[in-house]
Amino acid sequence: MDVIESILLVDDENLFHLVFEDACSLLDITLNLMSIDNADAAEKHFESLVKQNKTKPDCIFVDLNIIGSSFDGIELCRRINFVHGDGVVIGIISSSNDEKEQAKAVKAGAQFWIIKSDEIEPRLEEFVKDFEGYKERTAPFKVYR
Repeated sequence: MDVIESILLVDDENLFHLVFEDACSLLDITLNLMSIDNADAAEKHFESLVKQNKTKPDCIFVDLNIIGSSFDGIELCRRINFVHGDGVVIGIISSSNDEKEQAKAVKAGAQFWIIKSDEIEPRLEEFVKDFEGYKERTAPFKVYR
């Protein structure tokens, strides 16, 4: 299985940060996982990486509803894709399976949607198999259930 060098997780649930980190560890997915619990802070972090010409994360997982933020995960996807003009692999990770929200996410540049649960490992394992296609922009939008 390919290792994803670095991941940014944007989610307001600290407990999920631990679940996600454990899943990544069990699957040997990443060498560097950073968690941010606020969309505004995540955008500022990403902006600073771009301005300072620093290495951006290989992949960003964004929660749909980020409590305490001035905008949601779909808007964060849009800003990273279209305001900061970046080709980073980005998608939504949410307990919601709402097709209207998924359609909005696609318009915002999200490449995938992972249904969030305590059993996240199988979904992440499947995602990693498709990661190269996301990096190359050849994989279609996919919902991991």
